[in-house]
Amino acid sequence: MNIPRNIRKWFKDKIKNTYYEIERERNKNQSADTPTIYLPYLKYNESYYFPESKTEYEKCELGLPIPPESLWLGYGKSKEVYLFGKTQISKMLEITGNSGFEISENMKILDFGCGAGRMIRWLKPYAEKCEIWGTDISAEHINWANHYLRPPFNFATTTTNPNLPFEDRYFDLIYAGSVFTHIDDLAEAWLLELRRILKPEGRLYFTVQDKHSIEKLNSEKHYKDIWLTRYLNSNKVYLENKNDFSVFVGGRGPASQVFYDIDFFRESLKTIFDVLSVNQEAYGFQTGILLKRK
Repeated sequence: MNIPRNIRKWFKDKIKNTYYEIERERNKNQSADTPTIYLPYLKYNESYYFPESKTEYEKCELGLPIPPESLWLGYGKSKEVYLFGKTQISKMLEITGNSGFEISENMKILDFGCGAGRMIRWLKPYAEKCEIWGTDISAEHINWANHYLRPPFNFATTTTNPNLPFEDRYFDLIYAGSVFTHIDDLAEAWLLELRRILKPEGRLYFTVQDKHSIEKLNSEKHYKDIWLTRYLNSNKVYLENKNDFSVFVGGRGPASQVFYDIDFFRESLKTIFDVLSVNQEAYGFQTGILLKRK
């Protein structure tokens, strides 16, 4: 029977998305004491392959493919919301620019925790003259990015262990949007690793959740009904200690939600970094922190 191509594609996507849902449920049900090293692609398949041909995806204004919704990591329910990474990259460049740092030819840039390229895509104007990398613990996201966004970018799957496959003092700019919001016990070790691969005059920019973030979650209509606000306000440990914590961690591993007292966090950085700026609401309700090697 001759089935139209668009129907075949819909059917394949439906099967694939059903598989992703099953995978997510399996991951949720894993033992809490099972260490997460990285998230393999099609973990329960004995074999897999990537086709030589490429699926035709809708493209952003820079001409780069937009990933399927299954790879959006919860960033919105529409392509317009997913592509809001453009605004977050612009904000980052504004903050780094205010510190006297500008991207120039032959620089090396790292998107630490890049997913399927939600933010890195907006650095395309720099990609011809700079070496730009994205890393993530999700092989599924990195595989898609390697298939559809390389070139102009480079991607590598990494692990939850604080070790990245780059030389000392390699990058001029490292950034991480909403990554340290999910690093619990190993935050200090990861900051030391990022410092190792950062050049002396380079910049490290990342976002965190802090007490100001909690104020925004509880006060702004846009945030009051999201799952994170509901989670916080139903978490016994948070409710019993919300007026007296330096760090609060809800959940563990890559699924954790980490909140800081920003003064405590800033002080903890001072032995290894110069804190150039702390910027509230730089990434939605999250606070952006700009650092330089000491």
